[in-house]
Amino acid sequence: MHGFIGLHGVLILLLLCATFLSSVLFFRTTGLVVLNEDLNFRLYLVGVLVASVSMTRHMRGAAGRYGTYTIGETLRLTTNQMMRLMLAMFAIVFATKDTTVSRAFLGFFLGASAFALVAANFTLPKLLAFLFERESVYRSVIVAQGPVALRLRSWLANSAQIGEKLHGYIAESPCAGDHGLVWLGRPADLLRLVREHAVDQILVDQTLAGTSSDQKLIEACELAGVRVRYFVDIHSLLPATVSGLEQAGGYTFANSTPEPLDNPACRLCKRLLDITIALPVVLFVLPPLVLVTALVQALQAPGPVLYSQWRSGFNRRRFRIYKLRTMRVAGNDDPSKQATRGDSRVYPFGRFLRSSSLDELPQFLNVLLGDMSVSGPRPHLLEHDELFAQRVRTYRKRHLVKPGITGLAQMKGYRGEVTQPSDIFRRVRYDMLYISKWSLGMDLRIIASTVKQVLFPPSSA
Repeated sequence: MHGFIGLHGVLILLLLCATFLSSVLFFRTTGLVVLNEDLNFRLYLVGVLVASVSMTRHMRGAAGRYGTYTIGETLRLTTNQMMRLMLAMFAIVFATKDTTVSRAFLGFFLGASAFALVAANFTLPKLLAFLFERESVYRSVIVAQGPVALRLRSWLANSAQIGEKLHGYIAESPCAGDHGLVWLGRPADLLRLVREHAVDQILVDQTLAGTSSDQKLIEACELAGVRVRYFVDIHSLLPATVSGLEQAGGYTFANSTPEPLDNPACRLCKRLLDITIALPVVLFVLPPLVLVTALVQALQAPGPVLYSQWRSGFNRRRFRIYKLRTMRVAGNDDPSKQATRGDSRVYPFGRFLRSSSLDELPQFLNVLLGDMSVSGPRPHLLEHDELFAQRVRTYRKRHLVKPGITGLAQMKGYRGEVTQPSDIFRRVRYDMLYISKWSLGMDLRIIASTVKQVLFPPSSA
């Protein structure tokens, strides 16, 4: 299956490069927009290459479903691909401060790319299957216990259009409720059954291939020209929560939690998004906000403009988080005490900063420093980390990714003071969902929702 994903990725790369060059040729031929001769087209082609590689790596995570995507899944895949392409293009424009590139040209190229990607994602799986597998249909038989054979059948159903055709299964006894999966006979009759049913391939549960007699039968099948593939039933060996397997040095490693951001390409995309958003905020929004806050603080609550606290971040590494100070300076207050509604420690303008979330803007400095991300699980006080970890078993998994200025839990309305145990349970549940289901699209939706909440603060602010 990964071979088809690789071919798909190469064709997508060629398609996007052709779309880019065709866009250049179109504008130069028609003269609708005059392209600057100093425009560095090679650099943008490199951006297309990087985006295409990232698209392919993303598709490998769902290789088992390749060729069976629904219309909705295909459109979501295309949206994800376009996010990566747009991020690569805009990152180049921003990083190089390129003023020579035409907005009309970029818009035309991205629009044409979206159309080309939708068409390619719809047609390429069937086209590749037709070209490479129309004469290579494998009549397959599963050699496993009935329940295991039923689970494996779903994988073969997804692989039907790329050459896998399930004929039946071989086990010591038929399985009740086999839903049409044909029981052919017992493993002791394997060689005879393979010949009678003209089997091209047998898929053998590794646990049934341990004895010398079974191994001799399997070797006899290989001598008869039958392809033999062994599989391990992970579901019978590991907890149901296991997700994601990795091969290394002859060993197979299983992950207890899916982690899209464990992929370096995904981390790079997220980091580029962070810088693209954080740098303008730090350069153009934060300075005037700090100046206004300093002037008002001098009247209402003299003291330092910024306030910092130790927090626990990625891999539980500690860092200082920065905020605009919203409370009066007092040496006797407990730093672990949460601010509450109507808290007397909060000065009037500080109350506005908190309700509008503007006090969080200095954390974009933390983003540029690499301690935080724009989106991710919100970091709590160190004292609260210890307390919440005792209440929620999966709490520490929040440290598998960088903490964020905003997050999925905040998008769902869980922000502000933690007043009851259910609050932290719900937040951690959404944090775990974010970690396991991360995508650029999710980050963009969270950021858009946060902007809306800043403009129209919820009651929990």
